[in-house]
Amino acid sequence: MNDTSVLASCLARLSWPPERLAREINKRCGNGTISSKAPYNWLKGACPRRRLPHIVATILSDHLGEPIGVAALWPEHFPAASCRRPSAQRRTAKPLSRPAAPDPLAASVDWLVTDDPPPPARPRGEEIPDVAVGMLTDRIQQLRRLDDSCSSGLVLDWALHDLQWAKKLAAAYSYDAPTGLRLHRIIAELGQLCAWLTADQGRDELSSSRFLTALGAARAAGDRPLAAYIISCMSYRALWAGRPEDALRLIRIARKGSAREDMGIGQALLATREARAHAGLGDEAGCRRALDEAAELSRTGRPSSGAPWAYWLTPGVMVADAGRAWLELGRPQEAESYLAQGIDMLRGSQPRNLLLHSTSLAEARLAHREVDGAAEAAAQALALAENVTSQRAHTRLTALRQGFSRHDSAVAREIVQRADDLLEVERAQAAC
Repeated sequence: MNDTSVLASCLARLSWPPERLAREINKRCGNGTISSKAPYNWLKGACPRRRLPHIVATILSDHLGEPIGVAALWPEHFPAASCRRPSAQRRTAKPLSRPAAPDPLAASVDWLVTDDPPPPARPRGEEIPDVAVGMLTDRIQQLRRLDDSCSSGLVLDWALHDLQWAKKLAAAYSYDAPTGLRLHRIIAELGQLCAWLTADQGRDELSSSRFLTALGAARAAGDRPLAAYIISCMSYRALWAGRPEDALRLIRIARKGSAREDMGIGQALLATREARAHAGLGDEAGCRRALDEAAELSRTGRPSSGAPWAYWLTPGVMVADAGRAWLELGRPQEAESYLAQGIDMLRGSQPRNLLLHSTSLAEARLAHREVDGAAEAAAQALALAENVTSQRAHTRLTALRQGFSRHDSAVAREIVQRADDLLEVERAQAAC
């Protein structure tokens, strides 16, 4: 038996004997699909036939709460996923300790077209106390609210620690199906928070991997609204990275897969994010249509679905996001109206959102040469930026500073100087 293979490592993390893997395959594919001893041959290097490698990868991904690819389990049989030549693979034949993350679109389509797995349960090991699950649940909300007003790096470090703890509970302790659902929902929420904060820092590849881990855990928890929210975040991230086509595909998958779910105003968020994707493509008709849907869903939906991740969703968020969509379409006057209204509705809450929307309002006013009004909005953004750390905000403020530098007026020069001072402080802190 090859105890160093990725397959052996996955089974060890789950505390599964090979017979348990065989039972899971027969449960999914029908009794008698394989013998109870077949996985022993796979551990010796044999590769299952036909679709079984993909089924094994799916089962392991679902139960571990992270993506496991067939190329990692059987690298000699699925070499296409590697960028190295076959000869190089033979010379450096080492088992992969961590598989490459699958494509977000492929993982999202898989979520859309396949049934959720049975509730996760683990009969072996010390039983997880209910108080531990409750503590993690409380911590998620505390971390989300802390992120509203603090450094994203601080919250990310904390959330990653809790995520590792939750994953250890899932892999090494025993729990029944209801506790398993709660635990994997916690892993999904922590994974989404870590991925979002990583994306906010501009680390695209790592954020993608963390979003996919969160999506796998949401599937294991059977929480389709949370999974749709995670996919919508991947759509948003694709838009930031300049891939509006991918953003539109992802958000349409999220909306289709959650169309029958009770998400409250979360459905309006998905519609707004679709509008942003259309705006990124320059599709005004599609953007307007999605914004109309979002406005209707905001009026008719409850303030939130009751899901912990939805606490920040308010009509003010939807209105301000609509303004950003109009700005990205090159319609600054329409954007200004929505952004000003949304900012008024958000005052006193969500400092990072207020910061970002204030920079958008300043951009909109600069675009139609309302320099004094733009300076007022920029001053609000700069004041908020003194206490909120965000790479997205840094990028926006840098661009805004460039916009003001093109105007020869006292208020414009003052904003440029304030931006320079703030950005210099941020650079000095980053160098420490």
